[in-house]
Amino acid sequence: MKFMFMSEGETEPGSTHEIRYWDLVDEVIHAERWGFDAFGVSEQHLAIGAATTASPEVLFAYLFARTSRIRFRHAITLLPKNINHALKVASRTAVEDILSNGRIELAVGRGNTTLALRAFEVDLDKNRAEMSEGIQVMQKAFTEDPFMFHGEHYKIPPRSLVPKSIQKPYPPMFMAATSPESHVMAAEQFGIGILSWSSFCGYEMLAEGIGQFRKAAARRKQTGAYVNDTVGVLVQGYCAETDEQAAEDAGEANLKWLKLAIDGYPRLAKLSKDYAYMADVKRFSDRMADLDYFVNASGGAIFGSPDSCIKQIEKFKAAGADEVLIRIDSVPHAKIMKSIELFGRHVIPHFKRPGNIVRSSDEVIADIRRMRDKAKADGTYVELEEKGVGGKSAARSGTRG
Repeated sequence: MKFMFMSEGETEPGSTHEIRYWDLVDEVIHAERWGFDAFGVSEQHLAIGAATTASPEVLFAYLFARTSRIRFRHAITLLPKNINHALKVASRTAVEDILSNGRIELAVGRGNTTLALRAFEVDLDKNRAEMSEGIQVMQKAFTEDPFMFHGEHYKIPPRSLVPKSIQKPYPPMFMAATSPESHVMAAEQFGIGILSWSSFCGYEMLAEGIGQFRKAAARRKQTGAYVNDTVGVLVQGYCAETDEQAAEDAGEANLKWLKLAIDGYPRLAKLSKDYAYMADVKRFSDRMADLDYFVNASGGAIFGSPDSCIKQIEKFKAAGADEVLIRIDSVPHAKIMKSIELFGRHVIPHFKRPGNIVRSSDEVIADIRRMRDKAKADGTYVELEEKGVGGKSAARSGTRG
């Protein structure tokens, strides 16, 4: 299981974006210190009250020089053509790959907020097709030299991508996926990983999408084609000393973000058939203020004490996830730093180095007693002092000479 720290630079009223960005830099360095595998940022434009990360590539460029191990993922880059031309994204990603010494990753999506989509005049009935062609353009640009592409939305004459990326065949690519159809598309058409999001509709919906992805990836592998079959799950996260402390620190803030994040889904569902699946969120609207549902049943949270966070991650692992992308945001900087440390000190080692976890002396002694009793029952137990090891006879023999 891999762990990614995510943030969108949410800025509390009364502070400034400048302060928040420098705090975010400290948080990423802190996340590297505490064992997170990667840092992820979504491209957000005009996101009032929720996110400030309008240029992840600029933020990443600064952080490349301030870190040495942690990887960086665009999670996600918006691929409607009016927002990002696919060739520009490919070129930019290659530069990032060089400057990060091969630590960049790219996830793409078509956008899920009317604030950005309308402002950039994105055609909601075409942006799925634009994203699809954009992925193909990038894959060709990375793997064919020269390459060309002729589609409905992209028509590119023979060209050569400059510069070339370090990672081959290209930096790891992913696609944001919520509907079962998008899970299948990522694997079957493109052979790329997914960032799966339940939209807080529950573990069952999440597991269904992941299952569809696994089947499609297996079909593609049978053809001999390249497949990145990594499944990442996007969640809201916060770790505190106790469940009660987590609820006090971040419960209300996370529920507020949840409502803001999916409030526009029903509107998008009405605007285009390609977003019709988002109408399902309405079925859960009465639970959006229910912290217990959010934490224990939504399929969108890793929240509470270290033990609670471990149990929730085990659920995602059972659903088929290879990594969790934990958005730790919406609370003051000091609490984010403490949460990152608690994840790194108590949660991540449980999955990365379980054999190194220090157990209580009572637990170890209880295991020793159980082993001794079993050995006695089996007739295989021998008291050490009878063999002259550590007993009185050994002590006496040790005094001679």
